Amino acid sequence: MIEKFIKHFNYYISLLSIFALGLAAAVLVSPNFTLQIFIVTLTIVIYVVWGVLHHLLVHELTSKIMVEYILIGLLGLSMIFFIFMGAKV
Repeated sequence: MIEKFIKHFNYYISLLSIFALGLAAAVLVSPNFTLQIFIVTLTIVIYVVWGVLHHLLVHELTSKIMVEYILIGLLGLSMIFFIFMGAKV
């Protein structure tokens, strides 16, 4: 397990950076709801593309893995969207 973590450490750091930058950007534009939704959507699209590229280059990319990344991205987007919409009501 530790060997796997060390082998993919750069990938995990890059994912953490993508999410941290997305969160920071969304917080910085917090008065602008439309721009927040755009930033969150862009962050999730980058996450999906990055994950698919990682599996394409390092592992075997299958349709199951691609669908999994897309579904996790959509789940995250729907959760954030409902949180934002709950704050607007």
